[in-house]
Amino acid sequence: MLHYCIHVFFYRFSSPAARIIGSAVPSSGRLVFLMSFTLTLISKLCSMLLMAIAGYMVVKAKVFDPAGIRPLSNMVAYVLTPCLIISAFTIDMTPERIHNFWFCVLFSCAVYAVWILAARLLRKPLHLDAVDETTLIYSNVGNLILPLISMTLGKDMVFYATAIQIPFNLLVWTHGESLISGQRKFQLKKILTTSNVLATLIGIFIMATGFRFPDFIFTALSGLGSTVGPLSMMVVGMTIALASLKDVFTLMKAYKISLLRLIVFPLMVLALLCATGLLRRRPELIPVFQVAFMAMAAPPAATVSQLAIVYNNKPLEAGIYNIMGVLLCIITIPLMNSLYQTIFPV
Repeated sequence: MLHYCIHVFFYRFSSPAARIIGSAVPSSGRLVFLMSFTLTLISKLCSMLLMAIAGYMVVKAKVFDPAGIRPLSNMVAYVLTPCLIISAFTIDMTPERIHNFWFCVLFSCAVYAVWILAARLLRKPLHLDAVDETTLIYSNVGNLILPLISMTLGKDMVFYATAIQIPFNLLVWTHGESLISGQRKFQLKKILTTSNVLATLIGIFIMATGFRFPDFIFTALSGLGSTVGPLSMMVVGMTIALASLKDVFTLMKAYKISLLRLIVFPLMVLALLCATGLLRRRPELIPVFQVAFMAMAAPPAATVSQLAIVYNNKPLEAGIYNIMGVLLCIITIPLMNSLYQTIFPV
């Protein structure tokens, strides 16, 4: 019944091409496919949760020294994730893939523009501060979502997820840092020297020139990149082990921020897609934009917590938002993805 109601509600806004595709497949078949993918997504998220629990337990059992969490986190962020990004560009390039990649970049820029405006408009009525706004705008498009997409949609689709890294890093180190620091500044060097930006620039070079690494280098890159999922989730679990769960679940404002970040702001993306009719004109982009949408439905970016610590601007609240978002996304990402697939069936 819920599936039927959602389908009817969005029918007039969904693309005619999608309706034609949907009508060619029995309704029961579409529902089975939707449920199958959702269960796969939940299964992968539960696997990632178990990895986080493993990290939590090794810290609580004092098997792992908490002093090693930051170096391990830095290794994931500055070594392993760039390897995953670079290896994602080593697929066979076609004009269609390159075109779709830049479509993802442009669409992500449009979404960030909408989100920045929305957060600004919500500032007064919802009593949002700078950390709240930055948390709402910038989702974890890196070490959480990249391995999730790799496990659920395939390694080839990670290529499109890297497209979101471009506007994310350009904006989080300009607009995001400006919000949290309270200062207007533009640090081009910091943007260009961010590990994920450098990895994406190398990937764009590979995409433009057709360059290929020797097999032994590709094997090393691929092997290191494949460890991002387990290690990043263990770091999340270790971080949670250092926090007070009582503080996490008793900060009432965190529930409001989580609702906005994980539900309301992703719904704005769906509204934008419906309003522009982009997928009506380009139905082949539906699976590509599913990757972008999953990244946009992710919990808050860890970068926000890092900036809050650097500028001493409510670091505790930023950390709580991040932890709660990671815990709740196990429910919300499959929910948002199911809604996307209902509105834009493949």
